[in-house]
Amino acid sequence: MTDCFSGLFLAAGEVPPLFALLAVMFLGVVLVSLLLLRLQQSLLAGYFLCGVVIANSGVLDLFGASGSTHEEVTQMSEFGVMLLMFTLGLEFSLSELKYLRRLSFGGGSLQMGLCGLLAGGLALWASDASWQGVVVVAVAMAMSSTAVSLKSFQDMGLEASPGGRMALAVAIFQDLFIIVFFLVLPLLLDGGGGDGSLGSRVGSLVLRGGIFVLLAAVNARWVIPWLLGAVTRTRNRELFTLTVVGSCVGLAFIGGILELGLALGAFVAGLAVSESIYKHRILADIMPVKDLFLTLFFVSVGLMVDLKVAMLYWQPI
Repeated sequence: MTDCFSGLFLAAGEVPPLFALLAVMFLGVVLVSLLLLRLQQSLLAGYFLCGVVIANSGVLDLFGASGSTHEEVTQMSEFGVMLLMFTLGLEFSLSELKYLRRLSFGGGSLQMGLCGLLAGGLALWASDASWQGVVVVAVAMAMSSTAVSLKSFQDMGLEASPGGRMALAVAIFQDLFIIVFFLVLPLLLDGGGGDGSLGSRVGSLVLRGGIFVLLAAVNARWVIPWLLGAVTRTRNRELFTLTVVGSCVGLAFIGGILELGLALGAFVAGLAVSESIYKHRILADIMPVKDLFLTLFFVSVGLMVDLKVAMLYWQPI
């Protein structure tokens, strides 16, 4: 019997680590999902807990699927967030986005301001952290997960409800805010010794944002409608799906190059085709792929949680 198990582990060692990790992840997700559906609980929390269990149970070490393999899965899972933001942009027309602009800057600034002041005040009272640390804690606690909140509304079929629109508006504000904050963060942490002044960083952000909006507008007005029309005339469904995903990844890639974020670029890509006559067909084709990669995202977040480290710092947590 011992020789049998030894042979199995030797054979498992010949399996590519990434494939072994994916196999363990998907099997764990299926089992956890069946349990949570029976208990009528959120699958998103189950995906996260599944990642935590896998990362801390030692099963990955048996297959040599730890270390850099986690980073590879995390990079794959980012694709799920991109597709989520793409479908959200697809479901909201440009006219609706003009309405969301007021909700975004009004509701978003109010939410982040109140949460940030409360979290910063508690951090200042409970610790002897520097003012830079208090600012970082305040911003971190004021942020929320776009993937979690918007996916929850989608699962309940309420993405077009007033609450869903408000959640999207606040998420847009947070995404824009965190881009600016990351530009300012080096100045906070090193006392201004970073590359360039705050004014030059903000100016660079405005310039890159303007370039991205211009490119997105050109694609939305001429390139994407012409491309989808040409692909539709071929009557090839696989090519149509590939074109849609390519458009999403392409604009997201441009957003990443301009340091505006992949998720924001994917959202703008969805807006670019939101007025298209192919809108409902695109949603039908993209949903299964989005859900698969989004599951990877939540599991990969759980994989990054080390319970031993968490126990060492249980008081601040």
